[in-house]
Amino acid sequence: MTSRTLTLEPDNPVNTTLLDEDRKAIYIVGTEHKGSTTLTHVKDANGEILSTLEWREVLPDKVTIGKNAKISLSGWLKKSMLPMTHTVSFKDDVGRKYTWEGNGPGMQLQLFAEDTSKTEPIARYVKSRKAIPGPSGRAAIPATIVLSPRALEIRDAVVMSCLFLEKSRRSNENSTVNRADALDSGTVM
Repeated sequence: MTSRTLTLEPDNPVNTTLLDEDRKAIYIVGTEHKGSTTLTHVKDANGEILSTLEWREVLPDKVTIGKNAKISLSGWLKKSMLPMTHTVSFKDDVGRKYTWEGNGPGMQLQLFAEDTSKTEPIARYVKSRKAIPGPSGRAAIPATIVLSPRALEIRDAVVMSCLFLEKSRRSNENSTVNRADALDSGTVM
């Protein structure tokens, strides 16, 4: 079995379709707003809901995976207590531990399995890149999740955790930009 690449179209972790190399939809992700509640659903190609993320402004988001009870996202995806490590870990259904490294601004998310090599990630998220304008320019490169055969064993968990971490990273980046803009606009002339 070889590595598989899933492409996010469009590049939005909470409203996207993940396509395989044959352009077949594997996951559909959609977000709905019901009053003051915002929910993101990750569905398989048959439309079955695999997980639901409930957005929360102050407290950690809540997640429901399959038929399991709703829990805090931080209860499933545990951030390292060590400062500046930018790692988040989770366990699969049989208790094997996985760690996403690079969960910080400007970093690349890479997933490592505790029971495999510590030098080779089993999955990685590759951010999209903009097109280079002009006649010799490249087309835009879409965001992808690259899965090794080992990651395919827990593909649903890898995809859900990656999407939810990328959603959080983008939210945090936007908050930082908004704070900087607010501070900048507060200057007295």
